[in-house]
Amino acid sequence: MLTVDALHTRESRDFFEYWQSLPKEGGLVPDRRHFDPLAIRRLMPMMVMVEYDRIETATFRYAGSRLTEILGFDPTKKKYLDLLEQDAMESFLAASGPLITIPCGGVFSITLRTATGYTKKCEALDLPLYNEKAGTWIVLALISIRETVDMHGGNEFRIVEIGEGNWIDLGAGVPAS
Repeated sequence: MLTVDALHTRESRDFFEYWQSLPKEGGLVPDRRHFDPLAIRRLMPMMVMVEYDRIETATFRYAGSRLTEILGFDPTKKKYLDLLEQDAMESFLAASGPLITIPCGGVFSITLRTATGYTKKCEALDLPLYNEKAGTWIVLALISIRETVDMHGGNEFRIVEIGEGNWIDLGAGVPAS
């Protein structure tokens, strides 16, 4: 299990501190209506929001401007599973399920094949919100590009790999190791 002190970047620590500051009415997770993008506007260019009606129907609801520039693609309104390599399906389910069922936070390594021809290793800090109005879960993720590891000849964006996570206990526990 990861502690907040072990987050790698100042941006990750700032994001986590902001998330912790949000009201958690009747539970451990803030409601979507309390999330104010202007409060963390300097982080928003590298953030994504993924909404889950069910895990199988996860949809990108927002992708930051800097992230879409790096990716060469804006995944907003796209189904997560449509952008996921089949080999990464099991790790997606293992990462997504606990975020919204326990709920807990997590830090995951992700490998992305960008539409601009680069393969990038990234880190995602994932924290949940509940959308009471819609009855859905939202995972906010701050993406940090760690390195460019390869070039490829394609022009299609794909999530190639989701590595094992380090879980963050938000008060309800974390998945068993």
